[in-house]
Amino acid sequence: MTNHEGTRAAAAVVRLRVALERTASALAQPDVERLLAGESEIEVALADLPGVYSLSDEDRNAVRVEVEAARRALLRCRRLGSALDSFVRISLEAQGRSEYGPRRTATPYAAKALDARV
Repeated sequence: MTNHEGTRAAAAVVRLRVALERTASALAQPDVERLLAGESEIEVALADLPGVYSLSDEDRNAVRVEVEAARRALLRCRRLGSALDSFVRISLEAQGRSEYGPRRTATPYAAKALDARV
């Protein structure tokens, strides 16, 4: 792979990492507009990834560092998304509404009161 192609691969992975970090930040806030923007950025970054079959040692190391950082950002997105999903699901179940997400099942809180006073 030429130096230009290695630089292109590293730049695409950097864009992916940055998009994942922005998405994680939007999940932590939460901020729907930034979350949707992050989703678009991830899609573009993935589309820009070249088909990489061989890299120079220098390019491989640069890409590896960014891929590891992108993997950490993705793990953070997964954890934050799971926490947000649980929060929303529990909040809706406490209100007697369980119609959130693909698993529209009976709520475990049905016909029960929840004392949320502080």
